Amino acid sequence: MNDPRKHHYVPVFYLRQWTTNGFLCEMRKIRGKIIVSSKAPDGTGFQKDLYKIEGIPTDVAQHFERTFMHMVDTQAAVAMRKVLAGTTETWPIKERDAWVRFILSLIFRNPEAVTVVKEEMRRIWDESIQAVRDDYDSYRQPGDPDTAEEYIARTDPNAPAIAASNFLQRMMNSGPIANGILKLRWGRINFPHSRWTLVTSDRPLDLPHGLGSKDSYIALPVGPRTLFVGTSDRLDLRDLSAARQNEMVRDINERTVSMARQYVWAIDDSAREFVRKYIGTLPERQLISDRARQLAIQQARGANE
Repeated sequence: MNDPRKHHYVPVFYLRQWTTNGFLCEMRKIRGKIIVSSKAPDGTGFQKDLYKIEGIPTDVAQHFERTFMHMVDTQAAVAMRKVLAGTTETWPIKERDAWVRFILSLIFRNPEAVTVVKEEMRRIWDESIQAVRDDYDSYRQPGDPDTAEEYIARTDPNAPAIAASNFLQRMMNSGPIANGILKLRWGRINFPHSRWTLVTSDRPLDLPHGLGSKDSYIALPVGPRTLFVGTSDRLDLRDLSAARQNEMVRDINERTVSMARQYVWAIDDSAREFVRKYIGTLPERQLISDRARQLAIQQARGANE
């Protein structure tokens, strides 16, 4: 089996909604400038070997991309067809779970997030190794080597990368966050009369207030004129005037572009100056909470024990 080398952190099935004759407009920030290109969905939004675990047998090195991410995107593609068709109320549990998992994946699967997680797992691992050095007698079990250094020499040097992969998978299956999304009222907003079309980016998910408050919502562009929303209260946005549609699309695009770090995609380059003005102007969200970090440290130390 050929291992997938192009790891799409923005899936092909998702980007395909912005194509015309098989291509979409890619606006990419490079050294402070916006470079515009025409790309096929398969030719953008990826990084080579992004999730690969180095130094271990090839049959498991690409496991995260080949199995978990492939499953996430395959199932989400089916769910998104329902979103585009407007059927968001009565979904089978499997399809609702798939859509929630996809939404969660958009937070953690980009290169910057993966780098943060890998670096954090390395730091946690180093701390756990140092803890063994500092108090080896309390860690030592019958049959273990006489010294901490001999014990550490037996540990897997790839453990931090494996832990990062496992952590990403757990976050994309996070029960509390998933339940929070499932409790929202799901819907779809169309903008047929807007002067502008929706764009998307390498940070397309808007989740500004967390989950569980009366102001909670999520918003995700799923096409040039379609927005998926989840809200605490039911929205009734039918028959929006053209002026109101223009205002909403402009506001949504500002959020989408402001959250982006490198890429914005659209049906054409008409938003080029808009992208140049707003790209990356919002800070990154915190990926690993203090509680999650402590749990990871406990797991790492447990692995040593």
